[in-house]
Amino acid sequence: MPEYRLHHMTWPQVRDALEYARVAIVPIGATEQHGPALKAGIDYRIAEALAEQTVAAADGLALMAPPIPVGFSPHHMDFPGTLTARITTLCAILEDYLASLNRHGLRRFVLMNGHGGNLAFLPGWMAEYRERTGDTVAVVHWSMMGRDVVVDAANSEVYGHACEVETGLAKHLVPDVVLEEELGGPAPLLASESALYRGHAIPERNVGAFTPRSLAEFSSNGALGDPATYDSDKGRELFEKVRDRSVELIRHMAEAPTADRTARKKAEQISAAWGTRT
Repeated sequence: MPEYRLHHMTWPQVRDALEYARVAIVPIGATEQHGPALKAGIDYRIAEALAEQTVAAADGLALMAPPIPVGFSPHHMDFPGTLTARITTLCAILEDYLASLNRHGLRRFVLMNGHGGNLAFLPGWMAEYRERTGDTVAVVHWSMMGRDVVVDAANSEVYGHACEVETGLAKHLVPDVVLEEELGGPAPLLASESALYRGHAIPERNVGAFTPRSLAEFSSNGALGDPATYDSDKGRELFEKVRDRSVELIRHMAEAPTADRTARKKAEQISAAWGTRT
């Protein structure tokens, strides 16, 4: 079976693969608490597994970079074992990853994101990167790419972290991260649902303002949802939808043109040169 993971290839193998490959997949996740039944590496493990399955199904159009295992997780730091990185650090890592891949001729990138907290900074960074380089960048999160299955698989009124949906997906892709003997019922919310999603809600009105909060303010065990009610079939269905739709995205990106920033850079250099004259 052909190999498409850069960290499992020799440089001559990569050179040959680049004759056809047009897209690079970069898995990014987190190392953070996921309640008593899911291991802390679940986010990057899911991202890595989804990237591996997607690149294997892309018929040589894509190569996969090594996963980035730490993300933006300050809201989980009240639980031991969580690691978090500054947004500036994560942006610098992504910049260096993509610059390296660009040097080898790749200008189209899919960030296979396994952690919702990373969406706090990824869209803005992607827009800036595109403006600077002209490269095309897309971000995929399984909860968005498979939203129809997620809604169908959710049993809890409030879910989204270490819940039945994420547990079902993990059981299919990376079953070793799930501790079956620790699966229990949902932890009661320590604050209202409106406070959870709005930070500060105006009483009796469905409005509010967002303020950063710790998950420990809402959940005593670090989970939102009921992981014990996961459905293995729904987990498999979610995986298949995300994989197939990600492959479709890759095929589209492989044909789409990237932007040429050469002329703009030359104009900026000329403008800067004239600006220094007296």
